[in-house]
Amino acid sequence: MVRVKKRSGTMQDFEGAKLKASLRKAGAREEHATKVAGTVKGKVREGIVTSEIKRMAATELRGMDAAAAQRYEAFKKPTK
Repeated sequence: MVRVKKRSGTMQDFEGAKLKASLRKAGAREEHATKVAGTVKGKVREGIVTSEIKRMAATELRGMDAAAAQRYEAFKKPTK
């Protein structure tokens, strides 16, 4: 399993399902979220920061659904 670096600095296993769910919450259609998550999963490398994953996902989604990509980019998860 590839581990990614979260904004907090902690390391966590990359989960494509979490990425797909966040894309869906932004309003992406199921098939777009599935395709984007699969594409990004193939590009994720050990130690990549989650902000880079978000940028890659938004770029992929933009070609399919610009409005959903904009909502996805605008979302900021609250810090604890």
